[in-house]
Amino acid sequence: MRAVTYALAAASAAALRHLLLRLPAGDRAWLARRLMRDRYALPVRSFAGFCQNALHAWKNRQYDVHRNGEAALLARLAPFRPRVLLDVGANVGDWAEAACRHLPEATVHAFEIAPATAALLRDRAAPFGGRIVVNPFGLSDREGKVTIYADAADSTATSTLPLALAYNPGMDRPAAPVEATAEVTTGDSYLDRHGIAAVDLLKIDVEGAERAVLDGFGGALRAGRVRMIQFEYGWLNAHTGATLKWFHGLLEPLGFRIGKLYPEGVAFKDYAYEDEDFLGPNYIACHRDRADWIEALRCPPLALA
Repeated sequence: MRAVTYALAAASAAALRHLLLRLPAGDRAWLARRLMRDRYALPVRSFAGFCQNALHAWKNRQYDVHRNGEAALLARLAPFRPRVLLDVGANVGDWAEAACRHLPEATVHAFEIAPATAALLRDRAAPFGGRIVVNPFGLSDREGKVTIYADAADSTATSTLPLALAYNPGMDRPAAPVEATAEVTTGDSYLDRHGIAAVDLLKIDVEGAERAVLDGFGGALRAGRVRMIQFEYGWLNAHTGATLKWFHGLLEPLGFRIGKLYPEGVAFKDYAYEDEDFLGPNYIACHRDRADWIEALRCPPLALA
């Protein structure tokens, strides 16, 4: 029965796509208003939900590194032989492992602020020897201790912001998050202590702490020691003020070109207010000095037909 339902749904979707291609923009707008006229009716709400799901899929709201373009980006970087990668917010190591597999000459410095998760990361990193350097602390804009908030059932939700667990669309969260104290240092301090002259790729996935992490790399960014940054962007950014406009304002004067990451590549473009949708998942900032990287990664920006 499910196979029949899926077949009918696929046929209906194909027919609707074919119809929309034949309608001028004004007629499509009329059709949309007509379909949504009884906005509280269950069939209308179901269809609106489907349209939202379709839009999210089109905009790449996908967090699997092997489907959302993260692993594909690493593969596209392989010909340039990047050597030093930083994985800030490494969790259990999905991205770090993908980086090692796609970039055989690279070393990944992985940072995981939650002790229990860092232990899992260390086990995951063991087969790669010294190619994944596990650091059981976080990066921030200062050195010292911070309070972290965690969901025992979901290691990806650990954050220095309690709001990250108080509200997360579509997910159940514990009534009271687990609180703990964790260590942080700055990116500049870490690079200096380990004698790292330049970072090929700085990946940041820190559940709302992006501003603090980038502030901690202030010296390295101003000195041009970071060639590429991957940063997560979602609903928490609306709370912290780390909007796309903020990222553009910080990074473009330092020589970076910014674009959203898709499986097809990176859609580099100038900032536009309509891009501020908080859907995520990842954006790429590549320094203009690496024009060869930008061209190798580039894909067209999305545009409604």
